[in-house]
Amino acid sequence: MAGVTTATVTPKILAKAQSLATGQGKAYERQHPITPPGSVSREHFQSRCTACHLCVGKCPSRIIKPAFMEYDLGGVMQPTINFEKGFCNFDCTVCGDICPNGAIRPLTVEEKHLTQMGYVVFIEENCIVYTDGTSCGACSEHCPTQAIAMIPYKDGLTIPEVDRDICVGCGGCEYVCPARPYRAVHIEGNPVHLPAKPFEEHEKTETVIDDFGF
Repeated sequence: MAGVTTATVTPKILAKAQSLATGQGKAYERQHPITPPGSVSREHFQSRCTACHLCVGKCPSRIIKPAFMEYDLGGVMQPTINFEKGFCNFDCTVCGDICPNGAIRPLTVEEKHLTQMGYVVFIEENCIVYTDGTSCGACSEHCPTQAIAMIPYKDGLTIPEVDRDICVGCGGCEYVCPARPYRAVHIEGNPVHLPAKPFEEHEKTETVIDDFGF
């Protein structure tokens, strides 16, 4: 079973990445909000959710937040997922286990591994490999399904390449991306959750990312 390779992105590195930003880059505007794994679809989720916030309170990663206008006016305070300060643990099923209304259906760990609540979007022009000519790979290291691979780029560097079919939308890549002012990887929500294709696990070399080549 795949796990998330441990890597450390220190506040110092994030601050340095931000200080090097030139103001250039591309902002990403999510087209569809992300609903928790097991919620089937936005329609299913919103029609059953009473905004009791049990999932908000029990989420170990603290990524389930009350919505503001993500669902428009009718969905204010219904939970949505935000990866600003964390990501969805690959083996966690707490939100589906705790939901009392069937808005989030219980999933086994195996079912969750193949449930795509969203998919990764890579914006090359925001990536520090592209902008600063420095090595990174944080997104790939944090991807539990290996939906992000590092491929040869130039000058001995590698750059991300994504495979949306095996992505489950856990947000590890978005959370850890050091690019500022705009991240280079984002998760776009699926209005209807899709089955992710099974992935073939390859051994990863554990990497502690503490300097990003700056």
